[in-house]
Amino acid sequence: MQMSNKQTEADDVVFEGRIAQIIDDHRIVINKGREHGVRVGQRFLILAIGDEIFDPETKESLGQVEVVKGRGEVTHVQEKMSTLQTTETHEIRRKPSTLFALTQGAEVTHEPKAFIDPEIGDIARRL
Repeated sequence: MQMSNKQTEADDVVFEGRIAQIIDDHRIVINKGREHGVRVGQRFLILAIGDEIFDPETKESLGQVEVVKGRGEVTHVQEKMSTLQTTETHEIRRKPSTLFALTQGAEVTHEPKAFIDPEIGDIARRL
């Protein structure tokens, strides 16, 4: 099945919103919603624009660095805004606390990783 040029062009367009509210370490609200085509399950990269970087040899500007603060998935969509929850996890190893548990090894769980210092106005770029 071949895609039309119009469909291919739409896929190439960068879709961005901004953080409008921080609910907690794992959930944020962005300023894009149903009327902008956002749907539950879509994934976003959360980032801020950092300093301008220069090539050490040519002194030419390489542009501004994108500081990644995490990745999130849309869990709720309203007309003009959407809620995202972090999708990244990290492994937690807990030492056993009982003699029985000592023979079983460490308990390993995967817990959600918090967004890294999100701020109102940070970019949410659809992946």
